Amino acid sequence: DGDQEMPSFVTMMIPNDHGARPRPEDGYPYRQSFMVDNDLAVGRVLHFLSRTKYWKDMLVIITEDDPQGGVDHVDAHRSVLMMAGPYVKKHYVSHTHANFGSILKTIYNILNIPYVNHFDLTGSLLQDFFTDQPDYTPYTLELHDPRMFNAELSMKKYHKTIDWRKIKQGPAMDDVEDAKRDFSKNNSEK
Repeated sequence: DGDQEMPSFVTMMIPNDHGARPRPEDGYPYRQSFMVDNDLAVGRVLHFLSRTKYWKDMLVIITEDDPQGGVDHVDAHRSVLMMAGPYVKKHYVSHTHANFGSILKTIYNILNIPYVNHFDLTGSLLQDFFTDQPDYTPYTLELHDPRMFNAELSMKKYHKTIDWRKIKQGPAMDDVEDAKRDFSKNNSEK
């Protein structure tokens, strides 16, 4: 409802950034259909966030854990890094060498928290992505070609009854006490 305070840092995983065996019956007629689903989800998230009161102070960083067959012309280890927000340069391509340490260093600098290790300390600061002239224009979702991915069909199987009790058997997300128990247990085993 917009009355709550937004946390300073939020992570989100959108898992379809890799291809898989085509499943036309589930709305994925091609290997690339999974990436179309993923891109649609990212677009929907940006469309929503950029229309909230929090957008004026927001930075969204989008990357993949690995390129998974998206080998580019320079090095197979390279992956995608995109940023969105009012202070991010639009249509900008960075030529700064970046890695996950660079992403963390940039986050730590924005949040004014100390570096955790030498990877964060020595990572490139991704300051070239940013401008001091904000553009608060909201993002507009561009719909995909429905021949590539059928979103309605992909959701069909989820209309079945789900036993939510099985899902709730695990610890609550961000349960501090559970994390402490796991930490204590793991350290006592050493």
